Amino acid sequence: MTDCWAGLRRYAQAHHLAQVSAGYAAATVVAVIAGGHDFVLPAANSRGWTEMASTVATPLPFAMLAAGSLHSSMASLEQAASGRLARAEVAHLAAALLLAAALLGTATLVTGSPGGAAEGVRNLLIYVGLALISGRLFSRSLSWVVPVGAFVLVDFWGSDGVRPRWWAWQFMVYDSLWSWVAAGAVLTGGVAALVARPAGRSLWPPGRRA
Repeated sequence: MTDCWAGLRRYAQAHHLAQVSAGYAAATVVAVIAGGHDFVLPAANSRGWTEMASTVATPLPFAMLAAGSLHSSMASLEQAASGRLARAEVAHLAAALLLAAALLGTATLVTGSPGGAAEGVRNLLIYVGLALISGRLFSRSLSWVVPVGAFVLVDFWGSDGVRPRWWAWQFMVYDSLWSWVAAGAVLTGGVAALVARPAGRSLWPPGRRA
């Protein structure tokens, strides 16, 4: 048991989980303050601006923290680690995502509405999936690149000035089935990018393969 706790402590230190927790707290405060409000930002449409719900933006820091927390100060050593560490990363991501969803959903519900909270959680799933893909394409320390790029893309070109375009899922209302399907697909792609192992390595040991 002592060895287990020591291993967990080393894992938390290597992944800077104390700093991530502080980031979650700050993002929660921002979500509470912004809840129920709309942002007006420049956009490339007929009006020259886009009015968006705060839930388009407030999930972004949670997603970057959740995916970015997989980055480690021992990343070069962990690249050669066993499947046991890889499975720990999946559990790490699941815990980080659930905590982010709980904090974001509660913060939005307190000052917004149940629909707004649902939209925030859906957008969180989208941004986390994109952040995981970004971590695979560039590096885990750059998990923010693709989700921030997606936010800029949606802000500038995601609306014709009246309605959101079909691919601007973050703009869609909470009961849009298509937006939830898209969120699930993006998150699944991100998780696939996370668990994909280099040639010759597998996430699961031979005894657990189908």
